[in-house]
Order: sequence, then structure tokens, then C-alpha cells
Amino acid sequence: MNPQPAASTVLVLTEATDTTADLVVKELNSRGASVMRVDTADFPLSLQVSARFDGTWQGEIRSTDRAVELGDIRSVYVRRPTMFKFPKAMTNAEQRFAGREARRGLGGLLLSLPCAWVNHPSRAADAEYKPYQLQAAAACGLSVPRTVITNAPEHAAEHRAYLGSSAVYKALASATVADGNRVAFIPTTEVAASDMADLRVALTAHQFQARVPKVRDVRATVVGSRVFAANVLSPDGGMIDWRTNYAALRYEPVNLPAEVEAPLLRLLDRLGLAFAAADFVVTADGQHHFVDLNPGGQWGWIEEATGLPIGAALAAHLTGEDR
Repeated sequence: MNPQPAASTVLVLTEATDTTADLVVKELNSRGASVMRVDTADFPLSLQVSARFDGTWQGEIRSTDRAVELGDIRSVYVRRPTMFKFPKAMTNAEQRFAGREARRGLGGLLLSLPCAWVNHPSRAADAEYKPYQLQAAAACGLSVPRTVITNAPEHAAEHRAYLGSSAVYKALASATVADGNRVAFIPTTEVAASDMADLRVALTAHQFQARVPKVRDVRATVVGSRVFAANVLSPDGGMIDWRTNYAALRYEPVNLPAEVEAPLLRLLDRLGLAFAAADFVVTADGQHHFVDLNPGGQWGWIEEATGLPIGAALAAHLTGEDR
């Protein structure tokens, strides 16, 4: 019996205008890798799947310009895929039903593949939960600031006493909220006890955290077993949320202390992630405090500013060159 050829195609799932994914695709092409880039929004109008099950799934995924056998997919890079799009003639109820079926069908086929993921959707979804992240980070040996999650404004005084002299509010999910055509950004914000006692706190879960007296921030991008860290430097070193003023920032490559890098790698292993962008705040004595991580975090601007070869590392991981 002839042996089956090794799987060779990297499937990239992202939107058409994703410039960060462009960097990885460019690196993959430079290595001569076979790449199929599609968006889940292409399904079903311009993306087709046909598969049969007989112990394993066999079949193909076909776009308007190429096709790939399911068995030829060696790895999947999940960057920023968008929602399925259906014919406008379908009713809202029909589109909701079709969307559920598409997710279970196409998504289920991909999840069944014996291939590498960056990141596996189930692991990435679990890692999005901030309380779970913080518990796992502490268990792996990282320093985590005191944190409160509450919808009880009547407990504000005791929560504030627990957090110390200064506290911040941080969104538990995405910091951007769409409101029609407007997108609002919710930055990490310093709060007083009176803010924590606001009756609106009762309306949903809120995350409050002790404010660390930092002198700089560090963004650590992890790919497999490699860590690419960069200082994020603001003019006074104490900007509460550096995302509020990118123009004022500068970046420089930095090595994480071994006592921080090793627990960070353990954390990704514990969460089942091959990639993450982790944020730390650093105090004057060099102590690194874990803030959070994003299993789908942006990194393109960090590579551009510092020259850190993050895209090359991702390409090497997706093609198995780093294993």
C-alpha cells in the first residue's frame, strides 16, 4: 500500500483586508508553502464544502479560485474570520438557522481535522474569559494584581479596601462597543469608591483591579515556545491605558526575565494556546505583573516598530519548521 503524502497546506481564516495576516501569508509564500486564504464570510456564497465520512472525513473546501483536500490541511491559522453571509432574500429566521447549521457543519469539519491550530477555536474561546486567565496565570507562577468581579454596588467600600489606595475599571470582554455606525472605546479607567458604588454596577459584571504603580508596560507576543517582548513606553511611564494615545508611544525590544518568561510559557501550555499577546505592567523595582492576554491579539504594529520577527515565527510554526 502506498503511503499517504504528508499534509502540506496552511489554511488561513481571516477577513480580506487583514493586513496582519498579510504578513504571515507573505512569509509562508517565501517558504514555498501551499496557502489557502479564505474568510468564513465567503460561505456559502463563494465557498463550498463537500465531505464524506468513513471513519475519517474526506472531501474538499473549494473557493472561487482554488480547492484543497481536507486531508491536505496541515495547519489552520485563525486570525479574524467574519460572520457567514447569506442571500438577502432569506428571512432573518432563515439566516439565523442557516448560520447555526454553517457553524456546526463547516466549523465541525475543520475541528475534526488532525492538524495544528493557531489557535484552536475552543481553546481560544475558553482563554477569552478573564477570571479564568487570571486564575491560570497565578497558578503558573505569574504575579497578578488583586482583582474584584462584582455586580454588587453595596459592597463597594469593602471591595475598595481590598484593592488598596488606587483602583481601575477594566472591561471583561472587548474594549470596543459598536453602536450603529459608531464604535466606542472603553479604556481602563481609574475609579473611586463612589464609582464602584454606582447603582449601575448592579446591571452586569464589572472588573475592578488594584492599580499597579508602573513605570512601563510590556507586550509579550508568544508563538509556540518563542517569546517576543517589547517595552511600550509612554512619556511619563504611567499612562493608565496606553491604547488611548498610540501617537505618544515608542517601543523597544526587551528580554523578559526568566522568572516571567517560563511561567508565561506554562500559562499558554495550560490554556492550550499556540499564540497569544500578553500584557504586563512593570514597577520601578522591575517586578512584572500580568494584566491579561489576548489569544487573537494584534502584533503587526509591534513588528513594524521593533523588527521583532513575529510573522516569520508564525509561518515557521504553521509549517512545522520550529518543531
